[in-house]
Amino acid sequence: MWGGRNSRSYSYGPPPLGQGVVGILAVTGFFFLVQIVAPGLANSFVLNPRTVFAELKLYQLVTYLFLHDGFFHLFINLFVLFMFGRELEIRWGTGKFLLYYFFCGIGSGVLTGMFSQYPVVGASGAIYGLLLAYGVLFPNRYILIWFVLPVKAKYLVVIFAVMEFFATMRNTGDGISHISHLGGMVFGAVLLAIWHFGKTAHHKKRSAILHDLTGGPMSPANIDRILDKVMRDGVESLTPDEKEILIRAGKFYDKRNHPENR
Repeated sequence: MWGGRNSRSYSYGPPPLGQGVVGILAVTGFFFLVQIVAPGLANSFVLNPRTVFAELKLYQLVTYLFLHDGFFHLFINLFVLFMFGRELEIRWGTGKFLLYYFFCGIGSGVLTGMFSQYPVVGASGAIYGLLLAYGVLFPNRYILIWFVLPVKAKYLVVIFAVMEFFATMRNTGDGISHISHLGGMVFGAVLLAIWHFGKTAHHKKRSAILHDLTGGPMSPANIDRILDKVMRDGVESLTPDEKEILIRAGKFYDKRNHPENR
């Protein structure tokens, strides 16, 4: 269905599988065998909107991700996981990748349980979350639809999001849980936004500290200049800004030397 290449050339050297992707593939394959051997047992792990919250069967929000409605459904989801999950896990690391995958999948299950009335199986919500992340992190990568038609990842994400939104609004009755697909993208967008703004805030704080240490108002050289002025001319000679800098410096060094006082 899908293959990938960058904006300049086709890639014939796919990245290796990470432990997270391998683990999901293995567990999903195991659950599929359970569906074949003991379908009655597997049915208890389906996401059932009528029982997941009413009867507090919250484990269904996780287990439904490993069940699939037939081999083709299983193959499509695992193939997309194989195609996109490898690079995302390399980019993020296994822990962060698994957090994102299950956040999208469980979030998709929550929305499905709230707004749907039919039992649902499949990792499609988490998979759509991965597709969103891939489009955000690698927007100009080309994805070959049916291995023929090249489309940039960022455009494909928009196309899929719009399609799932309208399919959800129309309630097409095609047997596909479009709310699950859309829910995975929504929760994926939320987590990506949290990570982005958290990283931005951390970067700004680090930049401010570096600025202070290398030449800003709180730099050691400036503090020494102000202290020399106090020793030479007295505290009364300081400007309001210089007094504020000394107060801030005193608090900073007090916290660093006496962390128990924080």
